[in-house]
Amino acid sequence: MCVHNFPVGVSGGGLVPNSEVGRTGAVRPLWSEADSLSERIAEAAALYGFFSFDHALAQRAAHGHLRTNPAARAALIRLCAAPNTRGAVISSRSVETLQRRLRLHRLAYVGVHGADVQGVGLRLVTEPDLEGAEKAVEKLRRACSRMGALQAAGIALEDRTWCLVLHLRHAAPDVRVAAAEQFGALVAGEGLQLRRGADSLEALPQDASIGRAVLGLLVGFPEAMAVYAGAGDGDEEAFKLLNRRGGITVHVGPPPRSGTAARWHVADCGEVIRLVHWLADARRRSA
Repeated sequence: MCVHNFPVGVSGGGLVPNSEVGRTGAVRPLWSEADSLSERIAEAAALYGFFSFDHALAQRAAHGHLRTNPAARAALIRLCAAPNTRGAVISSRSVETLQRRLRLHRLAYVGVHGADVQGVGLRLVTEPDLEGAEKAVEKLRRACSRMGALQAAGIALEDRTWCLVLHLRHAAPDVRVAAAEQFGALVAGEGLQLRRGADSLEALPQDASIGRAVLGLLVGFPEAMAVYAGAGDGDEEAFKLLNRRGGITVHVGPPPRSGTAARWHVADCGEVIRLVHWLADARRRSA
């Protein structure tokens, strides 16, 4: 079956509450409205597609680490080659790591939750204080090295220059609690913000923001309609901002019980690859 053609209703699941402030209704299966959305995309003067690497373009391997979906690179190449179309990949990882995994020069990259950004036409709305963040993270790393709870079995620290990640996946439950409490106290002491990931805690600059980075990229391509696919807390911030601009916001996977600001959803990472090809096909029809 050709991956570029999608029957209406291919994504399962019913309507799920949408928690966007000031908006009633539900997040809908994207493919149930594929025809009308495709027309909007084709008629737009330009398109900017944003995709969370962690939640839209990567798969969880058996050993627990994320690996790039093998079809992601080819799909993104097609998208960025379409008329008046750009793409960006967003992650908690560094831009260097993203570039090494995807090896695509035409993409924009947003790393470390918006602290590390590289892209064509980038005009950041606000720019994080990366020098101050690097110093604060270094002080935090040294403080962590002196805490017994953070040296326990199963606990690991990952230094991403502007972000320090506490990995808890392999620790015993009581060890996880003690380490998380100690790490949270140290992060607050350094004036960094604390974010929860999958079996991890992350310390990063207060002014690091996926939403601001996305707006910065769009300032350099102002006529573009935005499409954003993701599922993390930072993605929710971007969903809210792009909804105000008339963008297409897509939650990947089952929406959380607390709701999502996204207006549409797809089932999984595999459907995101189909989504990227669908966007490329719609943009080619606009030529």
